[in-house]
Amino acid sequence: MPRPHLRLNSLIFLLVAVMVILSLGLALWLFTDQLDEALAQSQARRVTGLAQTLADEPGVRAALLERRRQPADATLQSRIDGLRQRLGVDFMVVMDDRSTRLTHPEPSRIGHHFRGGDEDRALAGEVYHSRAEGTLGTSIRGFAPVRDDQGGVIGAVAVGVTLDSLGALLADNRRDVMVGVLLLMVVGALGARWLARYIKRVLLGLEPYQITRLVEERQAMLASVHEGILAVDREARITLANPTARQLLADAGLGSPPLGEAVADYLPHSGLPEVLAGDGEKLDRELDLNGQVVLVNRLPIHHRGQVIGAIATFRDKSEVNALAEQLTGVSRYAEALRATTHEFKNQRHVMLGLAQMGDIDSLRGYLGELVDHHVMPGSALVSGIEDPVLAGFLLGKRSEARERDLHLEVLLESSLPTPAESASAHTLVTVLGNLLENAFDAVEGRDERCVTLTLSWDEDLLGVHVQDTGGGIAPRVRERLFEPGVSTKGMRRGLGLSAVRERVEACGGSLAVYSETGRGTLFEVELFYPVASQSGKGEG
Repeated sequence: MPRPHLRLNSLIFLLVAVMVILSLGLALWLFTDQLDEALAQSQARRVTGLAQTLADEPGVRAALLERRRQPADATLQSRIDGLRQRLGVDFMVVMDDRSTRLTHPEPSRIGHHFRGGDEDRALAGEVYHSRAEGTLGTSIRGFAPVRDDQGGVIGAVAVGVTLDSLGALLADNRRDVMVGVLLLMVVGALGARWLARYIKRVLLGLEPYQITRLVEERQAMLASVHEGILAVDREARITLANPTARQLLADAGLGSPPLGEAVADYLPHSGLPEVLAGDGEKLDRELDLNGQVVLVNRLPIHHRGQVIGAIATFRDKSEVNALAEQLTGVSRYAEALRATTHEFKNQRHVMLGLAQMGDIDSLRGYLGELVDHHVMPGSALVSGIEDPVLAGFLLGKRSEARERDLHLEVLLESSLPTPAESASAHTLVTVLGNLLENAFDAVEGRDERCVTLTLSWDEDLLGVHVQDTGGGIAPRVRERLFEPGVSTKGMRRGLGLSAVRERVEACGGSLAVYSETGRGTLFEVELFYPVASQSGKGEG
């Protein structure tokens, strides 16, 4: 059973909320600690100042001087206690030079020794504050000496607040701080929820594991595609190149595409900036990469009605040509086989009818005609062609011509040896197939339906002439005859002659057409045709 995944918005909400709460909790703790320390320092300064003020009071000095002659009366105690209550401190103690109390919040403790053990410095003439345990508990105390007219110390004053009182004051301040922190936590939680929803919306509602799977699938698809893929952003900077693209560009001597670099600096003739500029898609265009020709498709990338980038897919043209040659050869072989099968079926029906009628003499004569007019000419045709692929192809085209009620004449001015490479045979089949198909279509429905194919080979050069008795080609069409899509046969045509031109130019050959309206058309092709051996040259 797969482990359940925590939803992305829940994960982001929890993460942000926890971080906000922890941060504010830590801030609260630090702030409370600082508040405690600041409040203690503030109270220490306050009680020290009060002690100094009280020590300078003439009444306190007079009471201490009088104390030396007789016990203090209750007037000082009453006055000091009233002052203590008005100032909001816990105690204000006046003591003599022997640390005996003259005043105290609890009258029963008057006349007793001062508790805490931290008064000696005051009796020595120093002003300071301290924290010590007294009769009222632990307190922060401020001390100041009381001096006579000659400057001698005759006693001291201690003013203090207990930590219990300080804690109550701190609690009031802490409550206000905590209310503010809690409000911030609520705001942070709401902000975390909004952030989680926003991120989820930006990620199109996908969960992290779904994004991971999509990225893995994307990488696998890019690696498995046999075509090179190069993508740029709206500033024409390279953002993606799949392994096939990197390998193809590296083989062309351009090195691996640098991501983030302007494509115009890396590949000046890529055409992608023009697509971004609004030229639209460009399909099946050729691009020269340091002598290596590739077929390129360029398309803009749209998102919400805007162009956010462009992508180019390209493939080595030699591979495309090889596939086209195989497809053309298979198609031509299938047509030839169909024609031969159809012709043989008709011949079989004739022989079966003569046999059923018992006309043995007519059957013998018919079989003799088949041998004289079909088998022998076919044998004579292939005897001068050593390549079995080309020989079979021409026999099939002759059968197709007979089926279409055309006359195909094949003239060999010299024997044709086997090519050194099979690619040469495929190229020749492509060229002959398209030229003969066009010639057959041109003479269809004419009074004179004749197509002549002339082949001549000499010094690794093969000459091909295809002439028909069709209606010719109009001058305006002849000027654009080899462009893709240009045809007089209707829609989805006009690709054959374009393929012929490409194959001839790829082999370094030449192509010419001569046509006159009403008097037929002649195609002249010259191809580089190296052979395996030259033993067959000149044999006829």
